[in-house]
Amino acid sequence: MKKKAVIFDMDGVLIDSEPVYLQLFRDLLRENGCVIDEEKMRVLAGASGSRLWGTVAQMWKEKVTPEEMRRIYKERYADFRFPYRDAACPGIRPLLNWLKEETYILALASSSSEEVIRQMLDALELHGYFSHIISGKMFRESKPNPQIYQYTLSKLGLPAADCLAVEDSTYGIQAAKAAGLQVAAVKDDRFSFDQSQADWFLSKTADLKELLLHM
Repeated sequence: MKKKAVIFDMDGVLIDSEPVYLQLFRDLLRENGCVIDEEKMRVLAGASGSRLWGTVAQMWKEKVTPEEMRRIYKERYADFRFPYRDAACPGIRPLLNWLKEETYILALASSSSEEVIRQMLDALELHGYFSHIISGKMFRESKPNPQIYQYTLSKLGLPAADCLAVEDSTYGIQAAKAAGLQVAAVKDDRFSFDQSQADWFLSKTADLKELLLHM
């Protein structure tokens, strides 16, 4: 059945951000004499909020709370500017142009803060493509809680059956499925993602065009 709307995640879907962030965490830990647990590092990809900061805190040299760990990170990287242009996933703008030409309604639902989402949209000049931009920080719990997708559906005014979510992480896929959405997962073997609940798989985000053409 042809979909009417596509809801995009951001990290790992529009920008390949996870390797950049993971390297920042590695650098911070090494600078402070911490032992890096690579299994824990892999789990960081796709995590948000207390899960992310709690996992990093477990590797810190002394006992800290997730909020303290977040403060340490923010202080260390206060002047860091994310290289959005370098991290943009290939073929995103042509894909978004095609989707708009085909009259798909586009939304962005990311666990990132609204500030970070806006920075990405500014850097890549993508503001005009999305009718709704939803941050997980708006909710008490973000992904895998389905509330972000339930809210996005309410803003779109469409049933879940008319929409497709594009995700990559375990938590993102779980959130979308729990909201009743079908999911196209961007395959990524670099992290410990469980994508088994996804309905379709994309080698890269730009392959979404081909999927929709044959749906």
